[in-house]
Amino acid sequence: MKSRYTFILIMQAFLLLASSCQHDEPENYIKPEDQRKVLFLTNTGEIYDQNDQLVTALPNCTFASQIISEKGDYFVSGTNENKRVGYWKNGKWNTLHVDFIEDVNHWIDGIGKWDSYIYLLDHPHVLKNSGIFRIEDANRFLPAKEALAVSEGECYVVGHKVTDDSNGEFLPVLYTEHKGVFTAEILPLFGNAIRGECTCVYAYNRTHCLIGGSIDGWPVIWVDKKLEVLPLSEASIDDYDIDTRLGEVCSITECNGEVYAAGTEVLEEKSSVATIWHNGEIRHLEYFPDISMSSEVVKIMTYGSDVYVVTLEYFYDENQEFITTTVLWKNEAPVLTITRLQTTSFTVI
Repeated sequence: MKSRYTFILIMQAFLLLASSCQHDEPENYIKPEDQRKVLFLTNTGEIYDQNDQLVTALPNCTFASQIISEKGDYFVSGTNENKRVGYWKNGKWNTLHVDFIEDVNHWIDGIGKWDSYIYLLDHPHVLKNSGIFRIEDANRFLPAKEALAVSEGECYVVGHKVTDDSNGEFLPVLYTEHKGVFTAEILPLFGNAIRGECTCVYAYNRTHCLIGGSIDGWPVIWVDKKLEVLPLSEASIDDYDIDTRLGEVCSITECNGEVYAAGTEVLEEKSSVATIWHNGEIRHLEYFPDISMSSEVVKIMTYGSDVYVVTLEYFYDENQEFITTTVLWKNEAPVLTITRLQTTSFTVI
């Protein structure tokens, strides 16, 4: 009898374990395309899905800056009505209890996640859960829109730094943490350039980072800190005015060893055209090329082996009403449009 009860208990434990395994997703589980959800964020804190349905309005939000996701959860950085340090997870506000939380009004920009750690860019500091890391020489540093990226515990912060003599020059800068302080490294420029800025960063495999930006109005990227000048379709690097913006990279990612930089090119007939450089090859992303006045990239990201881009396109309709349209691209092909949605960030879960 005793052996029979022992056998039953063992079988129950086995069945429980098997049931648990069937419901647990692998750590890097990638959903099939028909099960994915795309979340679009506005800077006022509304989140919409790909069906243009309101998922949530972030409570007490005065400004939302970025949205990221991990394992089916989404995280939003921004500022709440009390201007306290924190973020929204799946639509719910989470406060970070840091030492100076009662002393300063906080404006949260970048957000990153690794393991159980949340990283927030709260200039002039980077916060890692409740840890505080100072950004050196912060009074001359201006963070980028996509300023923070994390890979396996390594955190990268980018932007531009104004020079000491304040003569209009500024330099592209990368910050990394060393002994509790984020220290600066000036990234290389080309030729006699005097103005460079980093606008976005993507980190992967712990020690690798891709950075996008511009130098004297020309779109560039830095691959592991090495400068690459990107081509333009209607301009030459030998005959342009440095005071004229010809293009820039505003978001960047990597997929299967290939680099995808997204941003804008300025053409004569349009103020800007959403552009992607895939391993340096240029392509314009326009859904309404015949009527579009201008377009711009919001963000580019990788999900599994797919590369998603969101752009905004501006035009007048037949009634001469000014229209803003959000366009979602997958692997450089348009997959949906949402009219009158002014999204500022997005993610795929």
